[in-house]
Amino acid sequence: MENSKVKISAVIIGSINIDVDTLKKIEGIELFKVTDRKSCEEIVNRVSSDDLVFIISDGREVYYAEKFFSRLPALKIFLVTEAQAAANKNLRDVIIQLPAQNFNEKIFEVANAFNDVLNVEGLVALDFTDIQSLFKNSGKAISNIGVATGENAAENAVQNVLEGHDDIKSARSILMNFKGSNKSVSIDNIKAATKKIKSSVREDAKFTFGITIDESFGDKVKVAVIAGKFLG
Repeated sequence: MENSKVKISAVIIGSINIDVDTLKKIEGIELFKVTDRKSCEEIVNRVSSDDLVFIISDGREVYYAEKFFSRLPALKIFLVTEAQAAANKNLRDVIIQLPAQNFNEKIFEVANAFNDVLNVEGLVALDFTDIQSLFKNSGKAISNIGVATGENAAENAVQNVLEGHDDIKSARSILMNFKGSNKSVSIDNIKAATKKIKSSVREDAKFTFGITIDESFGDKVKVAVIAGKFLG
């Protein structure tokens, strides 16, 4: 189906070292950098009509950022390292913990996954309301990427996500985006892959998925999984 473009922005706050050039590779995401209180207020006004705002922050700035950005109607997704996420686990918005050792790479993966599922034409696309219903006020969330090639690539990519990530199994909201060629992400292949994850998570979990086509993938499939609304 064809969706109107979802307005997405990314705001960098604090002294955290971010590879801005990498984020700029994601078409359609507008980038901002907070340098002081005045610039923060200006950016809040600039993104006031956006649908989704990524807030990339070090641990010291998370609550400061929430104070300024809380009035935005947008879905706000904080991207922080695992240690920072633990320190700020009561944050009201979505907070995705990412490993510190490859933080820049993971920021790109998460932001690109949301942009793909919302703004890139694919075999299955999602409305923004689908994402909002899954993650609004969900608190802690996690992300992981699985890649596989060859026969049953979609199913094997999901298996790669699940291995070593038992916490996904307790999530109550799960977003998946499959990316591959028309051959590797056929409906039959995706049905088998979604069946695998359904059998591995809570019975009451709500999840939805998108499919993005990129013929350069050949027999490869990449699946991005974002999971949130954990109990406890």
